[in-house]
Amino acid sequence: MASALGQWAPRGYSVMVVEDGEGFAGRFHPYSTDDPLLVYAIVARAWGRGYASEGARLALDWMMATHGPRRIGSNIDPRNTASVRVARKLGAVPEGTTEWAGATLDVWAYYS
Repeated sequence: MASALGQWAPRGYSVMVVEDGEGFAGRFHPYSTDDPLLVYAIVARAWGRGYASEGARLALDWMMATHGPRRIGSNIDPRNTASVRVARKLGAVPEGTTEWAGATLDVWAYYS
């Protein structure tokens, strides 16, 4: 969370809290990658309420409107079928895999 908060000053964006602190959604740009990532996570007690879809949609729309159209990625554990459904619902397309913190994740991309 500290690295996400630290992105506001130099980059002008980061993650934002979802309704009542039930999770977060926003733009995260690891310094090791060329492209920013759309990230979202919702606490288990709030699953099924649409927070991930709504928060990710708002974050994605804001990212495209304020920082220009471009490719934005999401790295998703393929076992996380709920996150895969959110990515598809928002129009993401699969683009292969990546290694992240010792795990193999699917790469999804959003284009405006």
